[in-house]
Amino acid sequence: MATTATQLRKDLFQTLDRTLQGETVEVAYKGETIVMKPTTGAKLSRLVRRNTIIVHPDQLAQSDRALMRELEQKWAAETL
Repeated sequence: MATTATQLRKDLFQTLDRTLQGETVEVAYKGETIVMKPTTGAKLSRLVRRNTIIVHPDQLAQSDRALMRELEQKWAAETL
């Protein structure tokens, strides 16, 4: 993608998002070209670990309370 500095300023966050998705952006500024590209693995390095269980809502009422206590204790120990 090629753009100007003025257009970059106008669409800064959208352009940054496109760069994070792997697109190389060339910005024309004062007769020069500035290239913006993502570093390898940049998106994965920003991930935050979340302790979640994905279940169907109907199963929540039938969940095993002892298992939930065990999982919560394990998660608490991992965060310390």
